[in-house]
Formats: sequence, structure tokens, C-alpha cells
Amino acid sequence: MTSSNETFKPRRFVEGRHLQTVYNILFPPDNSLEEDYFSESILLPTSDGSSDLLWLEHNPPIARIHKKAASWNGYYLFLIHGMEGSSESHYMVSVGKEALNRGYGVIRLNLRNCGRGIGLAKKPYHAGQTDDIECVVRYIAKKFSQKIFVAGFSLSANMVLKYFGEGRRTEARAFSATSPPLDLRRSCDFIDSKAGNFYRNHFLGTMKEKVSSGIYDIPEKMKDRVSKSKTFFDFDDFFTAPVSGYANVLEYYNKCSSIKYLGGIKTKGLIVHANDDPVVPSEVWHEIPWKKYPNLKTVLTEKGGHVGFISDPSPEYPEGRWLPKILMDFFDSERK
Repeated sequence: MTSSNETFKPRRFVEGRHLQTVYNILFPPDNSLEEDYFSESILLPTSDGSSDLLWLEHNPPIARIHKKAASWNGYYLFLIHGMEGSSESHYMVSVGKEALNRGYGVIRLNLRNCGRGIGLAKKPYHAGQTDDIECVVRYIAKKFSQKIFVAGFSLSANMVLKYFGEGRRTEARAFSATSPPLDLRRSCDFIDSKAGNFYRNHFLGTMKEKVSSGIYDIPEKMKDRVSKSKTFFDFDDFFTAPVSGYANVLEYYNKCSSIKYLGGIKTKGLIVHANDDPVVPSEVWHEIPWKKYPNLKTVLTEKGGHVGFISDPSPEYPEGRWLPKILMDFFDSERK
């Protein structure tokens, strides 16, 4: 394992942890993935027999569409968004564009009932739903390429680490995990504390709205209870854990926290985290003996917020977004 305090310099006047975190939401990159690049939507049934559907966005390698473009390198990058995000989330768009311009094909997943997939699933997404990752990886291997990289962000970074640590056989050859909540219980405690209440209120509002809209097949009594949740812990206790098949919220956090799966990871991976992350506490990161995990390269920056990493524009980072280059340089180095 190589550990690195990779130099990331925040954009002038956007140095603070909260500004870094919300800047991309307020000023997202132009999503030209459907205008400047060929794009198609794919509906993929999940593998759990629930009849739930996953909505994928597919950008084939540019060379397939424009003969003058850089030739396809044979690889596909599979991108998975974080809590209450979608295939349109800023990091999905900026990393997707960078990958296409480097000769990759790209698949962006909308987790169950996210983005364009709202109303297509009876079950919610959750932090340990690795069977959905497997379902998409198999689909990509069958339809497009057996050379696959996987990139997860925030909540899905936890899913990706768990997926690769479960001892599965997988066609995926390397992965990245950005801003992962490694210990779900402690991440929940943090976001439910005074320090995290701005983010908690934002996420909780949209999650409760989905439940009250009636897309989930649950009793009115449960809906009622969920509408009264004041904390993440409550929401996961009243809804996520029971609907996802866990005995209670503590079993859900315990079984799905990626910190438990790091030792099982046999695939090369890059984990990126900012020390000033205002959503995922950094204390957990500092307690992990990263040197024990030879397949994991870690990058801890001092600044950057939660999946932020907004830098000044430069020839190296034309749009002033540091993350796409860091991730794609890693994936390029893992191409065989």
C-alpha cells in the first residue's frame, strides 16, 4: 500500500469544508454527457427476484461514434453515486467526461429509486447493497467488456469497499472509493450531532419525501412512523433496516460497514478522503492501520470537503476539478 498526502490546493475563496462540499451542487459542471456524447438509457432488472429495475446511463467509447476520436482502450468505467444522488450528480458527470476523453466506455448507475429510476423499485437502496453492483458488473461484462473498473462516491464508496472485500469472484479489475463512510454507526452519530445537522436535514427531507410519496410497498403505520423520524438513526431504524431485511438498525450498520471488509480486498483500489470532510468523520480514517492492506492506495488531503476537491482552473485541471484526474490517472495505471 502507498499512502499519500497528495497535494490538493483548494480554489481561492472556496477553501472552507462546507464551501468545498456544496460548491459543486450550487455550480455543477455542464452535463454534456447526453448532448456532446452519444448516450442511451438501459433498464436492468435486479437479481433479487423483486422485479425492481435499475436505470443505467450508457456512454459508449467515443471512438465507436466519432472515427477521429481517441481509440477505445478496451475498458469500461462503472460509476455509482452517493446518498440521494443520481447519474447526474456532479462527480458522476465530471469523472464520466474525463473517462470518455481518455478512451473508456462509461456506465452511470442510478441506485434504486434515485434520479430517473424513481418509482421503478419497491425496495430502497442501502449502504450494503452489493448484489446490485454485482448485477451491473455482470451486465457490463456480458454486453460491453470484461475489462471493468468501478468508482463509488460517498455512500456507494462504502458499498464498493464492501463488494470487493466480500470474497466474490468479479470481472472488475480495480476500483476507487471517494469519501467513504467506513463505519456506518459512527458516521450516523456524527451526522446526527450538531456538527452535521445541516446535511442531516437536507438528506432526511428528501428520503422522507420518497417514503411519503408511496413508491414503497409498506404499511401506513410504518409510513407514519418514518414521517416522524428526526434523525438518521431513526430513519434507518424505522425504515431502511427492516425493509432491507435486517433485524434492526444496529445489525444493518454492523453488517454493512466497509471497515469490516478491508482485510478481504484482493483487488487494487484507491481510497480518497479529505481530512476536513464535514459529512464523514475523519477520526475513523486515522484509526485504520492502512499499511496492513497492501492492495489499497490511500490519498488523504487536508482540505477538500465531502466529494468536493474544487481547485483553481489550470492546464492540468481545466475545469478546476481535481478529483477526475486523480481517479483516472489511477485507473490508467491499472490498465493491463
